[in-house]
Amino acid sequence: MRKNLLLASLFLSSQLFAQSTYMQVYSIFQAKCASCHNSSVFSGSLDLASAPSVVYTHIVNHNPVNPASLALGHKLISGGEPHRSLLLRKINNGLDTDNNISVNEGAAMPQSPNPALSNYEIELVRQWVLSGAPQTGMVVDTALLTKFYSGYGITNPAVPLAPPSTAGFQIHLGKVFVAPASESEVFIKYNTRLTDTTEVYRVQPLQPAQSHHLVIYKFFPGQDVNYAKGFRSATGTGGNGPSHASADALSAFSPLTLDHVLPAGTAYRVEKNAVFDLNLHIVNPNPDSVLGAEVYINFYTQPKGTAQKIMYRRNFPDLSIVIPPGDSTIYDNVAAFDSTETNMWEIWIMYTHTHRYGVDYDIWKRNPDFTKGDQVYEGFYDFDYAVNQGYYGWGVHGAQERFSPFLEINPQLGFLSRAKWYNFGTDTVRFGLTSLTEMSVIGFEYTYGPPIATAGLQTIENSTLSFKTYPNPYSDVTKITYSLKESSKVKLEVYNVLGEKVQTLAEEEQNKGNYQYTFNNSEAGIYFLAITVNGKRYLQKLIQTD
Repeated sequence: MRKNLLLASLFLSSQLFAQSTYMQVYSIFQAKCASCHNSSVFSGSLDLASAPSVVYTHIVNHNPVNPASLALGHKLISGGEPHRSLLLRKINNGLDTDNNISVNEGAAMPQSPNPALSNYEIELVRQWVLSGAPQTGMVVDTALLTKFYSGYGITNPAVPLAPPSTAGFQIHLGKVFVAPASESEVFIKYNTRLTDTTEVYRVQPLQPAQSHHLVIYKFFPGQDVNYAKGFRSATGTGGNGPSHASADALSAFSPLTLDHVLPAGTAYRVEKNAVFDLNLHIVNPNPDSVLGAEVYINFYTQPKGTAQKIMYRRNFPDLSIVIPPGDSTIYDNVAAFDSTETNMWEIWIMYTHTHRYGVDYDIWKRNPDFTKGDQVYEGFYDFDYAVNQGYYGWGVHGAQERFSPFLEINPQLGFLSRAKWYNFGTDTVRFGLTSLTEMSVIGFEYTYGPPIATAGLQTIENSTLSFKTYPNPYSDVTKITYSLKESSKVKLEVYNVLGEKVQTLAEEEQNKGNYQYTFNNSEAGIYFLAITVNGKRYLQKLIQTD
């Protein structure tokens, strides 16, 4: 009986293995490469004719014998890194114009008289690598590849972006295949392998016109190891999903952002061995053809210490939005501020973001008494903030307003916003990452200015509500303390980055006085404390570390 169970188990394992994308890749190597790479010929110390499990061990995350490739830190196959996978580069045959081998890395494969691999076969290997090069599981939609290379494919952009001609580096992501009349949002890690901390003063992206957004996140130190290699879905969970809980946005782009040159004297800081997380959201409106999306990003660098000020980026999402169908929905007096900051914000760019139901978004400075001050952002302007076009352009991530000189803001006061949606569908929509859900985000890029004046702190203490969270970031528990200057209706809620409510700490009428609550969660990550007092909502970012 035990023997039968063992045989059944081995049979089931072999069947699952046989259905994997890796076995499709293995079959290509067997047909096109094994005649020169086997235990008898053993060209390049590479055996591609052995059993599948043996070949996998010998190629995935395995060092090449070629000295030039080895010196670059490449592997024969490096999961999620096609441009650092020598075996893929050997068979590339010009399909990816910037992934051909150098003269020091030997000859291309296969060699005559064996025929070169077809574009479909090369692409299958590349997509397997981009998917993390797993040994089991079907991770590539071969039907999309077949259709794309059978005359029903669109490559966009069609012409690559030349890499920086001065100090810097380029990232090339793709192809990302999107089925007709559908959308896809992926994340993928990219290790910069920088040998020292550097500054980036210009980011030049080239992405498809069908792109909904491209965001470059930068992992908090050490957090990248918690996420899988290769493509991860925006709808995935944990290490197979988005990295919002473990990374900050370095920069973000809509399709209209062609070049991002920072103001003189400013730059982004990118640390030694920093790991980016590239987030690409593509919508393919074509009803017949498969879109093969390519993304190129040039980073122009300068030595650390060159910039006078470092540029940072902040997003303030309202995760609690609920947009019922058939009527206009307005969220007014939503506050975006940070009571833990000690220096002024000097804002260079301000933007907003909704999805398809968004019809307006306006922002004001927040006065010390929590009322609206001067308006600083009008959502009806076009993307370049040059013309009031009379409507909100949600499709290009809203207007991007640039301030010269920078807009100086007390972060402990921050902003008040009013966002408006019209849900023309039949279902209620909530905060989410796809274009079928909704978003409400205020964002800006900024440097730090002088310390906040003491008078500014006093005006907050004299207002209706003052609160703080401490410690923040925290590893165990954070304390939420606040004071009410008068009896008020109070609601305290905590949301995760997906807009899901994690906990309601309070929802009641409270008297004038001091209050304290504690919050912790079983998982490290970024959370948002939503405090609603007499109908006015304020958001506070919480960071729970391991």
